Amino acid sequence: MPEGRPIVIGFDLSPEMTQIAVSRGGEEPESVSVSSTSGQFLIPTVLCVRNDSGDWLFGEEAIRCKNRNAGVFIDDLLGKAEREESVYIRDVEYTPRNFLERFFRKIMVVLRQKYTSDSVEHVVVSMRDPSDKLIQMVTDAMETTGIRRDHIRVRSHLQNFMFYAVCQKKELWVNDVGLFEFNENGLTYTQLSTAKKIAPITVTAQITDLSTLLDNNMLETMPDNQLAYCFRTITDKVLYRQILSTIYVTGKGFEGAWSDEVLKSLAAGRRVFKGMNLYAKGAAYFGLYENAEDMRDFLFLTEDMIRSTIAIRMFKDNQIADYPMVRAGTRWSEVNAKTVGILDDTEEVYFTIYHTVKKDSQHVVMSLKNLHGRENKTTRVSIGIRCLDRETAVITVKDLGFGHFYPNTYRVWEKIVTI
Repeated sequence: MPEGRPIVIGFDLSPEMTQIAVSRGGEEPESVSVSSTSGQFLIPTVLCVRNDSGDWLFGEEAIRCKNRNAGVFIDDLLGKAEREESVYIRDVEYTPRNFLERFFRKIMVVLRQKYTSDSVEHVVVSMRDPSDKLIQMVTDAMETTGIRRDHIRVRSHLQNFMFYAVCQKKELWVNDVGLFEFNENGLTYTQLSTAKKIAPITVTAQITDLSTLLDNNMLETMPDNQLAYCFRTITDKVLYRQILSTIYVTGKGFEGAWSDEVLKSLAAGRRVFKGMNLYAKGAAYFGLYENAEDMRDFLFLTEDMIRSTIAIRMFKDNQIADYPMVRAGTRWSEVNAKTVGILDDTEEVYFTIYHTVKKDSQHVVMSLKNLHGRENKTTRVSIGIRCLDRETAVITVKDLGFGHFYPNTYRVWEKIVTI
């Protein structure tokens, strides 16, 4: 038997369908089927409990069970999770987390059978725009499958698309990169731009909602030639004077051949790729290369991430320097930085805020008044930073006293700064 190798699993967990990509032993991620139907990579995100045996089924088997009226069908797993909606089955209450646990366990059993001698190194779950509640619930559910919590990550589709794009050959992202996605919410267009001249290479995204111009109702009612004409009109408008190396096309709405002629015309002077596995592969790439040396040269910025690094000036390791407390690329809602220091011949705390996109910096000084009467190096303070939104941070400094010599005054200083 060949020696086992570490594998990285990327999930694209969407309301209707789930897809999986696996990287084995550091190789390029490949789409994986867990279906009894050969070559079927799309897994319906559903469950069904059989009436006769009480067995739990998932994916295609769950749908077949439903079609035979042979069980209790559970769909909209992510919607139930957001709404915290439980379901009673045989007088037993099942929570949304229970459903996610069942779904992940079923898939992981199949994957472990496929990769019997291998060990799961990381699992990355990609979702369209996961809330903090959904991230927590998905992480909890995946942990029950035997994956260590610190080896589980949940990221947005956009984050994984950005990572996927720069993991391709450089000629595919030397200029901007575009993505047309047609899902149940309609058509959207995302354009990635990379600023390469100054380190780190900053990758930003601009998203355009085109659902008012092309949606699922039109997909169901319009003939193919009208759909193609509508899509061509949209692409002509959004790509006008744009210099792109590559265009990706994904989503259930692009199934079939109605858009093929338009996509062929878009391929003039650029590459065009159409497929359904982009987010699953992007998740697998992230699990594979997150800590790779080459990826440290990149900074990925989505709409919910701060653009600035906030550093505090400290004497540390025998030198005075600015030490980052908050780094650009952190989701603003997750910023909760804390440190403790001792004032040395000063009643001020200095910060430097460096904007990674604008490539400029500002200095912020917090004056800690009314701490007179203490000897030097006897004022101990805590410093905390949190964010109110992507562009606003709150710096808080608290007096901690100094043991038995100087009691805590419980004084608090706060400063709101634009970042």
